Amino acid sequence: MTLALGLAERLQGVSFSDLPGEAVHAAQLSLADALCVMLAATRLEPVVLPFHTHALAGGSGHATLLGGGKATASLAALANGALSHALDFEDTYDAAGLHPNAVIIPAALALAEAEALSGPDLLLAIATGCDIACRIGDGLASDPAVRGWYHPPIIAAAGAAFGVSRMLRLTPEQTVSAVSLALCQFSLTDELKRSPRSDLRAVRDAFAARAVVEACCLARSGVRGVDAPLDGPSGLFAMLTGDRASGDLLAGFGRVFRGADVTFKHWPCCRGTHPSIALALELRERGIAADDIEAVSLSVSPPDDMLMLPEADRKRPASMVAAKFSIPFCFALAMRRSEVTLEGFMPEARSDPAVLNVAAKVSLDRVIPRGASERPAARVLLVNGASYEVIVPEAPGIRASETTFDQMAPKFADCLRHAGRERIQQPLIEQIAALGHAPDLAGLTAVLTSDPVSAPMRHGLTGID
Repeated sequence: MTLALGLAERLQGVSFSDLPGEAVHAAQLSLADALCVMLAATRLEPVVLPFHTHALAGGSGHATLLGGGKATASLAALANGALSHALDFEDTYDAAGLHPNAVIIPAALALAEAEALSGPDLLLAIATGCDIACRIGDGLASDPAVRGWYHPPIIAAAGAAFGVSRMLRLTPEQTVSAVSLALCQFSLTDELKRSPRSDLRAVRDAFAARAVVEACCLARSGVRGVDAPLDGPSGLFAMLTGDRASGDLLAGFGRVFRGADVTFKHWPCCRGTHPSIALALELRERGIAADDIEAVSLSVSPPDDMLMLPEADRKRPASMVAAKFSIPFCFALAMRRSEVTLEGFMPEARSDPAVLNVAAKVSLDRVIPRGASERPAARVLLVNGASYEVIVPEAPGIRASETTFDQMAPKFADCLRHAGRERIQQPLIEQIAALGHAPDLAGLTAVLTSDPVSAPMRHGLTGID
């Protein structure tokens, strides 16, 4: 039996009532986090606008666009998927460097609403899709970047195809087809890291989410995919690593859900920049000010070298996305402002000479060899001639299973403030908390479409009502 079929058959036996409490809680919290971040992106990231206008032009439908209006499930997944990673503020599965919910949430939400499915159906799709994506990520024998692949959204798409298939009650064979049909529609190469001006950094999950919706609908209609999309001789693992899956991906399946291990971000930028932010805050605690710094030289582990190069772009990022993928800029922002918030990536902050002056002092010392146990380090030289050799702190995270809605409330409030939707925070949380008993998503979508913004939008979907 192939791995995909084994997962699909085991998935058939998993129902919402089987989910442990922490898996349900994690799915609800990830959904709340995603929706707040996506709503903020409608006003803060201009590149999402073409996706929204394209979805609106695609004809009427029954799935809600977070930027306003309705579209088909496929186009809603595309438009909302463009929002999910646009601010790089969504949750992360740190063990494998993935954003599994960035694909499953826009895909499952669009289809669940379009087909009048229940709240438990949606939560089951999120919990299982996220879990399988994390398992696939854990099973990678080596870094796919070595073979030229940018794998996070590819793996997220595979997991999402399983989760959405379960929500649509597809057979195991149809589920396997859905996974392979999704993967044949979407791929992304590691060239992404070498193209600072590319919009794909922000909107990559749009294509994966749309592919998942279309793949599952086609599989339900009888379109056959390949038999072994994951562990076949030319399947996903072979393509990404040239090797078979590492470990038993079925171990604990249906009982242990790895979505409980995703973490929520302290700061709205690439996870790989977070250690440098923590370093800056640590230096400030030692009494070192931004103007005290003469130079900072960092060693980094792959793939975080992409956050240091090309040097000119990283030290003076030309866009919001480029700034969020820059260790020098994020370090400088934390040194100058003592905090890293959504405002820090707006045009006025990106052109702040005080911040850019510090960013210009940050350089790459060397890239730690792949697989080495060495921790990234920094050499900090001060203008008075003193120097420090420090180990760069680990990136802090807020684990889903250990976090409450109240603890996440400040982040939700900040995102909704930027979205101009502050008044929906409490009703949104109440609807998500009640999804486990909701016969449909009408209550949730009513909140999402209530209290529309009338003021001009700052950077994103200007003029859309």
